[in-house]
Amino acid sequence: MTEPYPDQFAEKHTIVQELFINTADDNYVAARWCYQNGLNVDFFWLAVHSLEKYLKAALLLNGRSSRNFGHEIEKLYAAVRPLAPELLPTTLMKPPQYELDFWLSETPEGFVKRLYQNGQADNRYQIFGYVQHMEDLLKFDQLVFAVRPLCQPLEVRFVSEEATNSPNESRRQRMARGKENKVWHNLHANLERTMGSSRSEEAQKALLDWNYPFAPANYNHPPLSYSTSSQNPVLVRRLFDPLEGGSNFGDADKLWQWVKDNIHLSKSLQIEIENERARLKAKP
Repeated sequence: MTEPYPDQFAEKHTIVQELFINTADDNYVAARWCYQNGLNVDFFWLAVHSLEKYLKAALLLNGRSSRNFGHEIEKLYAAVRPLAPELLPTTLMKPPQYELDFWLSETPEGFVKRLYQNGQADNRYQIFGYVQHMEDLLKFDQLVFAVRPLCQPLEVRFVSEEATNSPNESRRQRMARGKENKVWHNLHANLERTMGSSRSEEAQKALLDWNYPFAPANYNHPPLSYSTSSQNPVLVRRLFDPLEGGSNFGDADKLWQWVKDNIHLSKSLQIEIENERARLKAKP
């Protein structure tokens, strides 16, 4: 059985559209621009930010609460998946346009976990560093393409109640029968405005270059750039490396005390660092 639209749906939808979907769309475009220009820290941060908002919008427009999740996209994805598991991929697939043999096979859950590790709030300061794989942008696009259409009430009829002789199918059921039909992806939000002529040409290119799920079939993509990148966190270099094979730990202890006194670190991270420093000190 399909469900009616929830009470005050129009008003609620406007709030969710402006607070979550529109800002997620802009974060998505900005994340892709950062990737294309080698700004990897901001790519990961904005990617996590955009997915967080899409997932929260999906919950809110399907009668759930988005509270108590914070930025934790792993928990959010786990909460959203039961809404329409048949609409979400089981594996992130290598696009035919990707010419290299190397492709790390990942489930969406595995990619979301890795994306969060690289782009979580604490890593804005590069406390943990990052490892960026050359196919991360293409996987990110696939995930957004799958998640974004869930930002609408999935169990209401896909045609109005007044229509006669129409099948009593929900939007979710109809979408499952035609997942490749991009009409379900049109949320009339900032992403659609960027694809059209309402945004700058640079913003449009940031959104569509190499974006095989979203770009029109006749879009002229530039040559795909293949690159990997990583950054070892400075705390590892300054707080751990001096303890490797040494016996005079005074300077390293003094520096660690300065970090604790002057830089905000979460309690769990401080414990993790203390444990690792103790382990390194105890090594023969």
